[in-house]
Amino acid sequence: MNVIKKNFFGIFFLTSIVIISIIINKFLSINNILISSAFICIVIGLLIGNSFKLNKEVQWFTNFSLKKILRIGIALLGFSLSLTELFNYGSISFLLVIFNIMIAFIILYYLCKVFRIPNSLGYLITMGTCICGVTAVIATSSIIKSSKDETSYAVGIVTLFGMIAVFTYPYLAHYLFGSTPELAGIFLGTSIHDTAQVSASGVIYSEMYNSEIALNSAMTTKLLRNSFLILLIPLISYLYSKNENVEIKSSIKSFFPFFVVGFIVFSFFRTIGDELIVNSNIIYYWDYFLIFIKDISKYCILLAMVALGLQTNLKSMSKLGLKPLAIGFIASVSVGMFSILFLQYFYSY
Repeated sequence: MNVIKKNFFGIFFLTSIVIISIIINKFLSINNILISSAFICIVIGLLIGNSFKLNKEVQWFTNFSLKKILRIGIALLGFSLSLTELFNYGSISFLLVIFNIMIAFIILYYLCKVFRIPNSLGYLITMGTCICGVTAVIATSSIIKSSKDETSYAVGIVTLFGMIAVFTYPYLAHYLFGSTPELAGIFLGTSIHDTAQVSASGVIYSEMYNSEIALNSAMTTKLLRNSFLILLIPLISYLYSKNENVEIKSSIKSFFPFFVVGFIVFSFFRTIGDELIVNSNIIYYWDYFLIFIKDISKYCILLAMVALGLQTNLKSMSKLGLKPLAIGFIASVSVGMFSILFLQYFYSY
């Protein structure tokens, strides 16, 4: 309770932006202008965050929204789909996720050699591109003890190209896979870096094209990517310690994405609930409960979208070196292009 009182202004500030974004979205929709509330949240956050210095209360709740509330919102999305849907989306995207990781690793390995990028920075960019954006960068940096400048560079690159994707990929996904929204979601989940960015693009797609399926498949795919942290962090630790002749100790608990487990558990509860309640007299209350949970999940994600905009420093991105930018751009485009080719060749119909 004291924490809420202490940071009340920050909570009120971000919540107000979410409410304003929803009102703007409703107003524009009445006038047949379709702009997602998630899109508006990010834009307002970007404008405020890059125009004014945020006080401690706003900074605290901004960090809390991205680190905690977003994960709660994503976990609650598990109530939106059954285990059957979860496995269906996962089975389609599993091979694509693996191939994308391999391709990104190979491309970035050789690009770092060509551009003479330090191994530590190369590993950070690779993990941020392959797995889960900023989270993977931070987790990797804590393991290999990279410098603050290298970590900031990698975060900046992931954020920059991820944000560009957030504003463009939902429309590209609809153009390419509009008739099969599950593929549109998988494309978003495999080609956009950060979990928050995939959440944003999924919500934008869902609101723009009235497709909850796309949001669910995007998040399922993204959480599948996140789970590969468990395998790749030890691999990166081994490769880095071998190349740099340093000893690295890591703990799975420190980087394990527990909200992935929450997502699966809630999907399990949804499946059991559907089976037990479908023929009972309380099905109305079950449906109302699911709608309520979906709304909570959406508002949690929208709060995180505001926080994402507030934390994106456009000035610092302009200071990134050309070489890391070139590497980040090539890797991002390569992952996106391979996702398109894979889905169109194997699954489009």
